[in-house]
Amino acid sequence: MVIGRDGISYLYIAPGERRIARLREHLKAAPQLRERIRICTPSVLKSILRQRHQRDLVMRAHAMTPQLFSAARVLDTPQAFVIAMAVYAFLGCIVNWPMKTMLALHVAMSLFFFGCVLIRLFAAASGKRLQFTEIAPFKPRDLPVYSILVPLYREKDVVAQLIAALNRLNWPRSKLDIKLVCEKDDYETIAAIRCNTMPSNFELVLVPPGGPRTKPKALNYALQFARGEIVAVFDAEDRPHPDQLLEAWQAFRRGGSKLACVQAPLIIGNFRRNLLTRMFAFEYAVLFRGLLPWLARRGLVIPLGGTSNHFRRSCLEQVGGWDAYNVTEDADLGMRLARFGYRIDVISRGTIEDAPEEHGVWHRQRTRWIKGWMQTWLVHGRQPMNTWRELGWWRFVVSQIYTLGIIGSALLHPLMLLMLAGLCLRMAFGPLTPQGLWLLALDVINILMAYMSFHMLGAKTMEPTELGGYAYFLAIPIYWVLISLSAWRAVWQLVRQPHLWEKTPHQPNLFYIPLEDASSEFDARNAAPRPIMD
Repeated sequence: MVIGRDGISYLYIAPGERRIARLREHLKAAPQLRERIRICTPSVLKSILRQRHQRDLVMRAHAMTPQLFSAARVLDTPQAFVIAMAVYAFLGCIVNWPMKTMLALHVAMSLFFFGCVLIRLFAAASGKRLQFTEIAPFKPRDLPVYSILVPLYREKDVVAQLIAALNRLNWPRSKLDIKLVCEKDDYETIAAIRCNTMPSNFELVLVPPGGPRTKPKALNYALQFARGEIVAVFDAEDRPHPDQLLEAWQAFRRGGSKLACVQAPLIIGNFRRNLLTRMFAFEYAVLFRGLLPWLARRGLVIPLGGTSNHFRRSCLEQVGGWDAYNVTEDADLGMRLARFGYRIDVISRGTIEDAPEEHGVWHRQRTRWIKGWMQTWLVHGRQPMNTWRELGWWRFVVSQIYTLGIIGSALLHPLMLLMLAGLCLRMAFGPLTPQGLWLLALDVINILMAYMSFHMLGAKTMEPTELGGYAYFLAIPIYWVLISLSAWRAVWQLVRQPHLWEKTPHQPNLFYIPLEDASSEFDARNAAPRPIMD
């Protein structure tokens, strides 16, 4: 019901063909309603409803996640107290027992990072290149409604590429509900979308201001209008495999009700641009083709990627959607699903996206990622005993090694190199003590094994044409130092600007790289979408 300027209330309706005849009969019986009824299209009706309930929808978008699991607060009071006491205790030990404290810290760091190395070594032992999972025969009428959410912000340059990529998806159009999600004041992207001809199953969703301006808040807002039983998330520059939705749907059918999410591998299409994009592609191969499949096979906690996630909608809503305040909402959601007793698996048909080609862009993106990992660790550390009970001791320990390994290695890698250099320098001016020799050997073994395990896992999962011999191995120390610079910037932002979302710009890349040409899994035998009659 809408109140017009004349003070009269009007009823806007969008009846289907079958209801038109019934409406005529009602109007004959009550002709006084004729002037107050307005027939409109479904899109106009949705727009009216959104406008009327805009405030409530926005409030729900940034408050969907329960407060206990939200990064709206960086630290709660008990955490702040524990961290303060730990800092005071460490400073006291440094003042009173400097050598023993540094020795203990040195050994503890080495043993912890060795645990991270072991995870990569175990994953490398079973690592393999991407192989498609066969899609079983199916009937189109059995397919559910599938919603795709694509958040866009300042992405006018890639809109045409995005629409073309989504149009290649192999799913009946009547059951494919695609939401292009834009901030209401992002006029250039909105104009670019409206300038493109889109099928009727595409819809532009405008996110009003209110709360943090983050990707997860936009996703929560759009989720309230999604029709699908399954919800997928893609980024603006993504080019997903045409059959990815089919594989995800069949994975849900096989996996049972406790399978809440499947993650598709992310593959870098512009990896040949420079050394930075090559290392980014190598890192993605380690994560999405090596570590995540290994974690999934063992039922461990999986840190999701920020795109190409496919969710069972009921599970997603039960755990509180995406945390609007966490700038790495994907890793947080992976942990939250595990704590609620759900599983995450991986599928084989991936998504091509592009790596940042400039260090400044890469640096800001990496800062946001590591800041989000810190937020995630702090959020799920508020009640560590509850997290322990919900995950079980083994999953809890592995998740802590993995999460703290990402954060700790990023922050402390330069310190480990400096310690190693200091020991070598002392050895140049005279023999080391037995203790010094033992530390030197421990550092050398730890650092070399860290580099080697990272390289082994990437080399086993990348295609031969993607690999650059030993160039990747030689570049690892430099790449990790760059990550460390971003990590320390993330610490600063966590204190000063915890919810700042630094946007990663994208440029169109209107080609699909065949499998034999590198990292794309678009095999010539499988690239063409199998037709589904609508």
